[in-house]
Amino acid sequence: MEMALLIKLLPIVFRAINVAPQIQEAMRIGTPIVKAVEENAGDLLPLLKEIGKEKFPDINEKFAPAAAASTMFDPVRIKWLQTALNVLGATPPLDVDGEYGPMTKDAVLLFQKVHDLVADGWAGDTTHAALQLALAKKPLAAAQA
Repeated sequence: MEMALLIKLLPIVFRAINVAPQIQEAMRIGTPIVKAVEENAGDLLPLLKEIGKEKFPDINEKFAPAAAASTMFDPVRIKWLQTALNVLGATPPLDVDGEYGPMTKDAVLLFQKVHDLVADGWAGDTTHAALQLALAKKPLAAAQA
């Protein structure tokens, strides 16, 4: 992350920490990410938008705040994503560490391209749905033997 952006981020870290539990809860109960961020992030939206655009330059601008929030505040969702991509054959296999790093982003981009999704590197609601469908279609290891 660029130093100037980090400096902008510092004054609102405490506000972001206070918002994170509400965003995580909304995601946990199934509220779509974009809606959860809009409802809970309030005055953080411009900063989240800037961070999302920096991390995912090709993302649709309206999804940038949700992309930033989901990759910063929801390590459980990221671990699920990394595990799903590994089960589906991510090469090289991803560390399931809850960090949305460059390897995770690259694996998401490849998955999106292969499945004719918008290829922006962010695993939003549409990508998660496609991952769930791909996992549901994957034969069990025991059935393959």
